[in-house]
Amino acid sequence: MEYKIISTGSKGNCVIIENVMIDCGVPFKTIKEHLYGVSTLLLTHIHSDHIKEATLKNIVIMFPHIKIYGNYEVCQVYSEYPITCINEGIPFEDDGITFTPFKAIHDVVTYGYVWVWDGERIIYVTDTADLRNAPVQTYDHFFIESNHSEKKIETMKFDTRYGYNVYAGAKRHLSTEKAKLFYFMNRASAASTFVELHQSSRFY
Repeated sequence: MEYKIISTGSKGNCVIIENVMIDCGVPFKTIKEHLYGVSTLLLTHIHSDHIKEATLKNIVIMFPHIKIYGNYEVCQVYSEYPITCINEGIPFEDDGITFTPFKAIHDVVTYGYVWVWDGERIIYVTDTADLRNAPVQTYDHFFIESNHSEKKIETMKFDTRYGYNVYAGAKRHLSTEKAKLFYFMNRASAASTFVELHQSSRFY
């Protein structure tokens, strides 16, 4: 299975796994050359580091063969674009692949996705406080938020240097420790892929 991490983190998110792109929160010129092999675009949530509207618009205009999916909030905010609205827990099919969206725990409606590629199970989720809603099964490939070290964040509980509550902000995201625990408890084998996403440059 081939994948490309084009960008991940607060500056922009876009990942391609075979013919599936997840999120388009980067400049269009960054991903244009990759779009010829993409058939499906999965959008996780409305935050601008996951959906850059100019990029979405260009995808719709220049690559109309790509089918786009998102939750009801994504469909409402970007109602002028041809996005198919999907619901958590209800599988949908595109280009021969069945995807199952599940709810992530964030400050806006956010979906993670699971699907099977060539007989191997894939889970993709970022921007979530925990994985309580992830489908219970084993996976061959994990693309999971691994935002921060819990030990580092604990030392920042009362730190005001950055002008915002670092601790509270971090708790909206999945820690490296929780990501690794989920991986070890749900991997199909020791060879299962573990790809860490949305890593904090300060607190990873």
